[in-house]
Amino acid sequence: MLSSRLEDVSWVDAFSLPSVFDSRLPLYKEWHDFVFFDRKTKVFGLLNFAVHGNPYDGRRGYGAALAFLVGPGDKVHTALKLIPLRKLTVSPYNPEFIAEEVAVSYSGDSFTIKGKIDDVSLDLVVPVMLPPVTMNQIGLDILAKNQVNMGMLGAAAEMARIWDKWVELPRLSVVGTIRAPGTVYKVDTKTGYQDHEGGRFDWGSVMGWDTGVLLCDPARPGEPERVSFLFYRYGHSGESSYGGIIVKTAGGGEKFFGSEKITSTKSGEFTGERAYLPGVTRLLYPDYQPRVPAKTVYSAADSLDTLEIAFTPRAVCTIVVSGVSNEGETTFNEMCCSAALKATIEGKTYDKLIPCWFESVRPRGRFDDPWS
Repeated sequence: MLSSRLEDVSWVDAFSLPSVFDSRLPLYKEWHDFVFFDRKTKVFGLLNFAVHGNPYDGRRGYGAALAFLVGPGDKVHTALKLIPLRKLTVSPYNPEFIAEEVAVSYSGDSFTIKGKIDDVSLDLVVPVMLPPVTMNQIGLDILAKNQVNMGMLGAAAEMARIWDKWVELPRLSVVGTIRAPGTVYKVDTKTGYQDHEGGRFDWGSVMGWDTGVLLCDPARPGEPERVSFLFYRYGHSGESSYGGIIVKTAGGGEKFFGSEKITSTKSGEFTGERAYLPGVTRLLYPDYQPRVPAKTVYSAADSLDTLEIAFTPRAVCTIVVSGVSNEGETTFNEMCCSAALKATIEGKTYDKLIPCWFESVRPRGRFDDPWS
């Protein structure tokens, strides 16, 4: 599915409900991630709206809405609301997620997010500023400009096996008000981002990934159009990995640094503000605290182009989800980071500190060590 028009957001980004006769129906899962950072008020937000399980049977599926907010001084607010399917409406014809408590609606090239997720209230208008980009578009673009290797092909085959869709909206405006206990945040930013993914798989079969975006503002001097990254791990024990970093310059140029050109170093251990979801996680696993590096640095060089990004987490939200059989669990470490970007791309030099969303996903237990 390819599209490069703003007016196509509604059908490209719509929910992809599987057939009621699909044998993998109980494994269905699909979600929106909305991410933003307001540089004036220093407010970071991750809002997730998801459907899990059989979307046609309220007894075998459910909806979920999640909020992870980081305010000035790295004050963390989290909220999670599970929604019975009988109280939730999603459609294969639009990207809306409508429940009695909270709703995401789409009209006129703009999302509206209103309602409550537990004790967090949302009243946001989210215009889409750039056309949608699909996994197919990114893959074709990378293959057209880079030499194909076995790591690239292996990761692509594995992702195609698991993920039915992946769409991103590279830039959003986010305007409105968020109310958390004892706090009111005003948001007015053009550095928002959304991705929408889904598939039919068991969490116990996923080895995880490291992904995210630098929330660039190309209107500011010295910042690129955007920087995104994805490193996907797969295989029986996560022994295979491939991915890369895409940099788009303010002048329209683009550079992909693949895994084979990137070195990664990690140091220290994060000791800052941290939250856990669902709330019962701390009761079930009182001693469980996945290791998160205090600093992660990606470095690469290709011909005259060079890149270094140093990620420093400000706050972390750890989310634990169970596999269908309850034998496998996967940990999402959602991180609000500062990213120190030093790069020379097509003769243009960047040296900026840029806010970033970093998502590190790993199976809980043996393979959730970020140094592995």
